[in-house]
Amino acid sequence: MVWWLRTRQAPVLVAALTAYAAVAAAAGDTLVSLPSLGSETARPLVLFAPLLVCMGLGHALSSRLPAAESSGSRPVPRLDQALVLVTVVTAIVVAQLVSVLLDAQVANTAGRNTAFLIGLMLCARRVAGYQPAVIAPVAWVITMMLIGNAGGNGQTRPWTIVLMPPDHLPAAIAAAAMLALGVISVPADPVLRDAR
Repeated sequence: MVWWLRTRQAPVLVAALTAYAAVAAAAGDTLVSLPSLGSETARPLVLFAPLLVCMGLGHALSSRLPAAESSGSRPVPRLDQALVLVTVVTAIVVAQLVSVLLDAQVANTAGRNTAFLIGLMLCARRVAGYQPAVIAPVAWVITMMLIGNAGGNGQTRPWTIVLMPPDHLPAAIAAAAMLALGVISVPADPVLRDAR
């Protein structure tokens, strides 16, 4: 277990979660005007906080010793799945705490968005490998900001997920489904497959 934690560079992930908590707390319900191809709609600044967690987790999961992990008897894929789930649960709890303690309801979306974007990153990692996968959450957020509005009326398209309000149930279900797909894809790690 200690070997696995050292290999995954756990302090980097802890630092990413700490930065996420600080950004979520500082952003709160703050809205900013961002470029969009639809109507000019202010977006919550907390929208960018989950990207810190995605980068930290992506770095942790890409820090590996392929030869040792493929030949060893340790359940490395299960440990990686546990790491993903603990990271997401921590992000959700932090978002809830910020929302309650600072009375910032929009900050609550950070937890849901973290689950969705991590699931997206893990699915992309399965197809494209480590380095391109970390770009997937960033690309999703930027793309949704640009095309996420429905025409000129300023309404958010429901498939954007990350732009939906905190109480949007379909967005929460989509985030949970994407996370489940991502967690399932962890054992099918391309690096470990190639090392065998």
